[in-house]
Amino acid sequence: MKKVKKDERGFSFLEIGVALLIITILVAVVILIMTGFFSKARETGLEADLRNVKTAVDSYATESMQWPTANGKLPYTGEYAPIDFYASFSRGGKTMSFYPHFLQDLPKHADEGVWLIDSASRLSLDMDPEEY
Repeated sequence: MKKVKKDERGFSFLEIGVALLIITILVAVVILIMTGFFSKARETGLEADLRNVKTAVDSYATESMQWPTANGKLPYTGEYAPIDFYASFSRGGKTMSFYPHFLQDLPKHADEGVWLIDSASRLSLDMDPEEY
């Protein structure tokens, strides 16, 4: 019978456990990517931004009696007008602006003119959620 030397014994339970843990983590990441988990998170963030902008637009319209668009009006049905994130109005000698007064943070891509408002005050983005 052959004697086994100390350095020829094989893997310990700890080494096998660590290897299995690493494989499990890699499989979990691949499954999340395959099921679209990360794109759903981006879409959820986009929806939250849209709700925040809609609330800010409604607040601005209520306070100023105009919409935060280039001409202060909504476009015709089916057409879009970009939101003017620097729209402002004066009341009692005080100037109130759409940003930062009604928004705590500008939404992502606001400076690219992609946030739009339609005649029903519904907001949309002029880009695919995947590009967002």
